[in-house]
Amino acid sequence: MRGYRYEALDGVRGLAAQVVLVSHALGMAFPHLEGFAAGATEWVGRLAVMVFFSLSGFVIATSLTRLIAADRRRFLLPYAVHRIARIWPPLILAIVITFAVGAIGHAGLPLLTRTGEPYRLDVIAFLRGITLTFGPGDATFVIDRALWSLRQEVYLYGVAAFAALAIVGRGGWRILGALAVLALVAVTANRFFYLQSLALFTAGAGAALFGGDSRLRALAGSRLLWPATILALLVPLAFAGAPGFIDAQSEHPAFLAYQAALGLPFALCLLRLATREGADARVFEGLSGTAAFSYTLYVIHVPVMTLIFSLRAYMEWAPGLGGTLATFAIALALTEALSFGAALVVERPRFFRAVLFRALSLAGLWRSAPAAATT
Repeated sequence: MRGYRYEALDGVRGLAAQVVLVSHALGMAFPHLEGFAAGATEWVGRLAVMVFFSLSGFVIATSLTRLIAADRRRFLLPYAVHRIARIWPPLILAIVITFAVGAIGHAGLPLLTRTGEPYRLDVIAFLRGITLTFGPGDATFVIDRALWSLRQEVYLYGVAAFAALAIVGRGGWRILGALAVLALVAVTANRFFYLQSLALFTAGAGAALFGGDSRLRALAGSRLLWPATILALLVPLAFAGAPGFIDAQSEHPAFLAYQAALGLPFALCLLRLATREGADARVFEGLSGTAAFSYTLYVIHVPVMTLIFSLRAYMEWAPGLGGTLATFAIALALTEALSFGAALVVERPRFFRAVLFRALSLAGLWRSAPAAATT
């Protein structure tokens, strides 16, 4: 779409997943961190998740545009198939791993989860996990806490689909799409970070949809963009050592508004990387290989590392700072290796799309070849 180049954006996605991994590993290795170190770790991890939301908006906008161009009357079904093929195979694996770790915990290993709360491992809890409807007391909620953002991603996919229907649909379908968008936003408005993720996602989508505008491209090509963006990301670190900084990231209205506003520089940076050939784009292109397993890494890293750090504490392996650092390195390496291997099986959206379209064809619900789409 509009001549966009996605190699650098793949590098952004891969790097963001690595940042989330390291921030969570630091939290597990040093659970008693306080002051600036704790606040900075939490903020950097939050930034990576925010980048994911903006990047998703950019990619989903281009994907929907292609699908609508191919068949504006029935783009919703292939769109849903693309999202399911991308999201659910790694998600199911993550829930299986989470329940396996949870079963080990029920068998006697004290799990070092963030809250230490008890959790359920029954069939209902499993189904709630793979449908992202998990709640307090479910194993997914307690053990794989990173999935809160994936649930919001799926919500954003729904908002994007209905917004597209409101724009390109006809008659009653257009009204239905608009009402669905309003309902989704209204229902989630008071929930944790939903409005902020929507703002970040919308900024990314807007950059993709209007990226052909010369004025927008001029902003994206400005020499001041990277310094201004980096400065905006670093400003909150001035308060990272203050009491309540971590809680403020999720509770203070002004801080939440600031995080939502970061969608604008994020979106411009994504547009820059997608349209310009420069040193910055080449750096991110060099990281594009990590995107091949970034989603699998994101959804399975917390339960895997929870098991590793819990085993170390229970078995009293490698005490002291040296042991902590060694366990930190081992946890990172094992999680990376497992994610890479698992992604070869579950992170194959084209294959799973083909399977789903074949099933729909056999059921008489799809008759022509699906339109091309991105990730």
